Amino acid sequence: MKKLISFGLLLMICTDTFAAPSAKDLLVACENSIENGFQGATGMMCSWYVTPCDCHHGKDQVIPRVCLSGNESEESLAKIVVGGLKAQPTLQLKPAEMAARIILSLNYPCD
Repeated sequence: MKKLISFGLLLMICTDTFAAPSAKDLLVACENSIENGFQGATGMMCSWYVTPCDCHHGKDQVIPRVCLSGNESEESLAKIVVGGLKAQPTLQLKPAEMAARIILSLNYPCD
């Protein structure tokens, strides 16, 4: 029984450690990145979510598709996401990937 409780506690800790960031986390990371030049872990996080690869989401109807031309800078995309998250605070409760794609798909829809 003791081993089962220890395993359950370990599982809870590991699950929390690898939880996907929220859009609120993304907002903080992107605001920091815009100010500090996309450095460190927050810069990588912001870049990852504001420059989505649409290669594996084409068939997933839950996550909006985003089709970038390739000419967009990380900073301009981050500003769009930050503006969208501030304009629609309820999006901050969603996972970072979902919120970023909802916002970016309005500006960069796929045909």
